[in-house]
Amino acid sequence: MSTSRDKILGKLRAARRPFEDAPPRPQNYLPVTLQDDLSPDGLLDRFSRELVGIKGEIFPVIGEAAACDQVLKLLASHSATRILAWDFAHIPVSGLEDAIRANNIEILQPDTHHEDRAAVLALAETAQVSITGADAAAATTGSLIFSTAPGRGRIPTVLAPVHIAVIRQDQIVPRLESWFAAQRQSGLGAFQQSANFCFITGPSRTGDIEMELILGVHGPGRVQVVVIR
Repeated sequence: MSTSRDKILGKLRAARRPFEDAPPRPQNYLPVTLQDDLSPDGLLDRFSRELVGIKGEIFPVIGEAAACDQVLKLLASHSATRILAWDFAHIPVSGLEDAIRANNIEILQPDTHHEDRAAVLALAETAQVSITGADAAAATTGSLIFSTAPGRGRIPTVLAPVHIAVIRQDQIVPRLESWFAAQRQSGLGAFQQSANFCFITGPSRTGDIEMELILGVHGPGRVQVVVIR
């Protein structure tokens, strides 16, 4: 006697076009979120409002020198003595690594692909702040977009209590769909080369049964974004 599973699989195998009634794929999709002002300043303004609305913090600055100074001010405000960081080649601020070391702050760039993985993670857990760049930022949701690659690990985006991301203003796209569309146009190379993608929208948050929102339970409790105009 055939089982229900056998009957279902048999029907699927027998059907040449199991979804004959499915409509054709549309040429254009309606956006989930709307943004009329697509100018650089308009996108920055929307990104700022959305990020602040989800308890993130934003620091627009003009030029790399000002960005470096702003990062150092933020590190001082957190009394940081040890930080996690991407390879600084992927953070758009020249001289930032040297400036951080000059302030006697230890920089960890954790590599967990070795036998001493446990020791590396134990040391990484003592860092007060992390610093990264980002692939892009979505204006209508205040989201940061990250892909993992050599020198751009996931640990700095999730482990430290405070996450500082440094981006250029031209990395702000209108919405997440805009970023996906750009990846399709470029042949999806980023998806083939990266093992992980993260979409971070503000500080880590969770809610209990009484609907009380708590920040920082499963990741950074503070997300600070320095935008270079």
